[in-house]
This record gives sequence, structure tokens and C-alpha cells, in this order.
Amino acid sequence: MKNIMLFICIALLFITACSNSKEQPAKAKEEFNDKEKLRLSIWLPEWQNKSAMKDVENSQLGLQDIRVFGAYFNSNDELLLTENAVDMLQKTKQQFNDSHHVILTLINDYVTENAPSVQKDSTLLHRLLQDSSARQKHIGNILRVVEQYQVNGIEIDYEKVAKDDLQNYILFLEELYQELSKKDVTLHVVLEPRFPFDVKLPDGPNYTVMAYNVHGYHSGPGAKATFSFLDDLVKKMKKSNQDLAIAFATGGFDWVAQGKTVALTELEAEQLLADRKAAKQRDQASGAVYFSYVDDNNVSHEVWYADQETLEKWVTYVQKKSYHDVVLWRAGGLGEKTIEWIAEQSTE
Repeated sequence: MKNIMLFICIALLFITACSNSKEQPAKAKEEFNDKEKLRLSIWLPEWQNKSAMKDVENSQLGLQDIRVFGAYFNSNDELLLTENAVDMLQKTKQQFNDSHHVILTLINDYVTENAPSVQKDSTLLHRLLQDSSARQKHIGNILRVVEQYQVNGIEIDYEKVAKDDLQNYILFLEELYQELSKKDVTLHVVLEPRFPFDVKLPDGPNYTVMAYNVHGYHSGPGAKATFSFLDDLVKKMKKSNQDLAIAFATGGFDWVAQGKTVALTELEAEQLLADRKAAKQRDQASGAVYFSYVDDNNVSHEVWYADQETLEKWVTYVQKKSYHDVVLWRAGGLGEKTIEWIAEQSTE
């Protein structure tokens, strides 16, 4: 009997000790382990290839895709790669092809020798997509570029798609995906914030939504993205039948009281901040940095830009809404802390 009572006492002590343990419940452990890590990719602009390549070299450990921006269109509605773009694409492939997915971005900018270029040309898109014959001709042009440059992926950044061309655009994505799949080449698609996300997108391609341009050349001073803008954008994105990545913009703008708005990289903005000995401030509604100064001609300026802290705030904000794939526009002129932050995002 004494042995039985002793056994019961020992068992009770064991149970009590287990119940008082500080070890996390199994469910909490699962939730922690299931937390997704950030997956970062970046665009490299062909007009700033040296500094862009340097930024990527110094941050490559935290990057997934490297997107070369890119290919335009000539007067014959055929894809055109500048010498800078070809050089950047070749160097990117040589340096990163074994470790990263290298993608060539196609942009509907119309470039001709004897006339100003037209950015995001809707009429060009209509000609390329208007019927099956036009789409097949354009797809054939893309496949020739794929064959010539041996890229891992193609990205379609066609903006200002007219409402009347939307269904043909969707057909084009589906048809292009089928042809690229035969060559084991991935398809990526950039969507504007104004895209009608209730439209059914074809399965297969990877989609990225631009989360910027709230303020820019078209507006007065302000951040490229705000938290309220991100709230509204995510609500629209939830209507999509696809999983979507989100793109954020680096750098910013200098708004001149009497003159032209000037785009700035992060390094240029911070150099201006130091040179003018301005007071650095951070906007609570966006996380962006802003400051003002008066130049040597007594003209007022207001500068807004994104630094490492801004990007981290934006990314954390959308991660809380379950978006973990982020693309950065763009490499070239990134600050040291931004480069370090990117490099730290390795998913390995």
C-alpha cells in the first residue's frame, strides 16, 4: 500500500512540474515556425547600370530575382534593347545567373530616333494586342529576344492598358505564358494600382503590384506611398484570383517652388540634406523622410524620399497583411543602410 501511495505522489509531482513548465504550447510553436520570411527582388535600370550593379553586388545575399529594366519598342513596334541594357543584361547573367533568377523587363515605351519617346504608350499596346494575329506576331518577337539573350524570365510591364484592350491583354498573357513554358522561361507581370483586380488573371505568371506614385511629377510634395494608400490598395488586391507581390519605390523627389520637379536617388537626397544642413523629419503617415531648404537663388525646395527605415516600415506593414514577396524599384544610388538591410533578408 505504501508503495502505491509513493507512486501516486511521484506521479502527481511529475504532472505538476510539467504543467508549470515555461515551454510554449505546441500551437504557439507552430504559429512561430509558420511565419513567412520576406522575399526581396529588385529592378536594375539600364540608364544607371554601374551604380545599380554595385548595389546588387553588395546586397545579393538578400535578393531572389534580379530584373533588368529593360527593353523598349522601336518605330516598327519591335522590341529594342539599348547598348546599356544589353551590357547590363550580359553582366547580370554572367555574375548572378548561377545564384539568382535573371529576368528581362519589357516596357511599353515607344522610342524613335527623330522624335521624343512616348512613355507607357496605350496606342502601341492596342496595335500589339488588338487581335490574335497581332498578339502572335508580338509573342514571336518576344521569343526571339528570349532566344537571343537566353534569359531565365520575361516580365511584362505594360502600363495604361485601355479598357477596350483589357480582354486582349489577358489573352496575350495566357498565350505568352504557354509559349514561354515550353522553353522553361518564367513569366512575370507588373500591374498598376488602378488595375481592376476583380478581372480574372491567367494562372501561371507571377504578378507584382506597384505600390507607389502617390506623389511624384504629377503632384505636389509628399511620399511615394502612404499607409492609408497601402490599406486601400490591399483591399483592392484581395479581390484578385492570384497571389500578388508588392513593389515599393526607393529614392524620392525635390519639388521646386518655381521650377521642374527633380527625381532623386536616396544617396542624392541624403547628400542634399547634408549640404543644405536641413532638418531631417519623418512623416508619421508614410514613414518617409522630408526636409525643406532655400537654394542660392532664394528659391524654396521641399524634398521627400525613402530611406532604409521607410522601406522597412512599408514592408513590415504589408507583411502584417500576409504579403511577403516584395520587389524594389530600384537599384542605383541606394544608401549604405538600405543595402545592408537588403543583404540581411536572406531566406536560406
